[in-house]
Order: sequence, then C-alpha cells, then structure tokens
Amino acid sequence: MQDNTLVLIAVFTGIAAFALVLQSAAFLAIARSMRNMSVRVDRLGTDLTKTVGSVSSKAEELLSVIKGVADGIRTMENNLTATSAIIQKRVVELDAFLEETADTARFQVLRIQAMVENVSSKVEETFDLLHHGVIAPATELNAIIRGIRVGLDFLVRKRKQPARTSHLDEEMFI
Repeated sequence: MQDNTLVLIAVFTGIAAFALVLQSAAFLAIARSMRNMSVRVDRLGTDLTKTVGSVSSKAEELLSVIKGVADGIRTMENNLTATSAIIQKRVVELDAFLEETADTARFQVLRIQAMVENVSSKVEETFDLLHHGVIAPATELNAIIRGIRVGLDFLVRKRKQPARTSHLDEEMFI
C-alpha cells in the first residue's frame, strides 16, 4: 500500500505540477494579452485624445462663430426694436395728423357749404330785387309807353283806314 500511496502521491503531484505549469502558461498568455491590450488601449487613448482635442478646438471655433453671430443678431434685434418704436411713434403721429386734417377739412367743407348757401340766398335776393325793382317797373313803363304810343297813333291817324288793314289780314289767310 505504500507503493500505491507513493504512486498516487506522485501522480497527484505530477497532476498538480502539470496544472501549475498550465496555469503559469495561461498566466503568461494572459499577461501578454494584457500587455497587447494595454498597448492598444494606449494607442486608442492617444488617438482619442487627439480626436477630442481636434473636436474641442473645432467646438471652440464654432462657439466663437456662434458668439459672433449671436452678437450680430443681438445688434439686429436692438436695431429692430428701435426701428419698431420709431415706426410706431410715427404711425401714432400720422394718425393724429390725419385726424386733425380730417377735422379741419370737415370744418372747411361746412364753412364752404355755409358760404355757398349765403351766396345763393344773396343771389336770389339780388334777382328778386332786380326783378321787382328794375325789370317789373321797366316792363310796366314799357307797357305804359306802348299804350301811350298806341293812343297817340290812334289820335293822330283818326281811323283813316281801319277796314283796309282788316281786309288785308283776311286775304292773307284765304
């Protein structure tokens, strides 16, 4: 039994030694793999640092451009606000001016209308005065003068040929 035990111990020791050798080989492979991975990670880290630096510089450039544009927009906004205020003020002034002009025009139209009515009534009064004061008396005077003339003609002619004139008139119609 002792032989068996020794063999067994030798076998177990061999297996343990073989396992230890395998384990050492595995650890060496893992160490190499870790070293390779470390080199790759370092390269990736360097590349990542360069890329982040490039992106960071581009982002800073973009940020400066955006700040410039924002300042320009802010200036435009201020100008637009000022212009809007001026336009609103001018529109209010123009509205007040137009309202005042319309009121003045209405007043002037009323004055012109009153003046036209006044002139019209004075023209009517003048025509009435002219008719009653000049034309009617002149017509009456003319009628009186005709009447006097006819009367004088009648007295001067003394009915010399009244029948002859009436016959001539009758012959004209026949």
